[in-house]
Amino acid sequence: MTDFNALRDIPILIGAFFVLTSAIGIVRFPDLYSRLHASSKLVTLGSAGIFLGAALSFQDSAAFTRLLAVLLFQFLTTPLTAYLIAQAAYLRGLPPHLPTGIDEWGALGKAEEIAQADREAMQSMQAEGQG
Repeated sequence: MTDFNALRDIPILIGAFFVLTSAIGIVRFPDLYSRLHASSKLVTLGSAGIFLGAALSFQDSAAFTRLLAVLLFQFLTTPLTAYLIAQAAYLRGLPPHLPTGIDEWGALGKAEEIAQADREAMQSMQAEGQG
């Protein structure tokens, strides 16, 4: 006898597929930025399927509400966290993997210039405040 419930099991299987795809992407992608993309987007979608399937399997509305709250929290925090990690890596000067070796946007090397301009602006604001 099987305990297959399509309403519960199909979202969980789809979520597990996204988590597996994320794990493969983390292993296969060449640099931090693309690995971060795989880990943030696909894990969020995968956990959404798993949480949705788990929420649908519970008969208690309080458990369903809690799982949806956790899912909402994850949808709000994961992209922000990925953005902040990528920004920190970029400002530290970590270059992305470019297969052609050409900086199409001209963005590499600008991080240090921006940081220096920020430091100079802070120093001038401090000097104006003391003067």
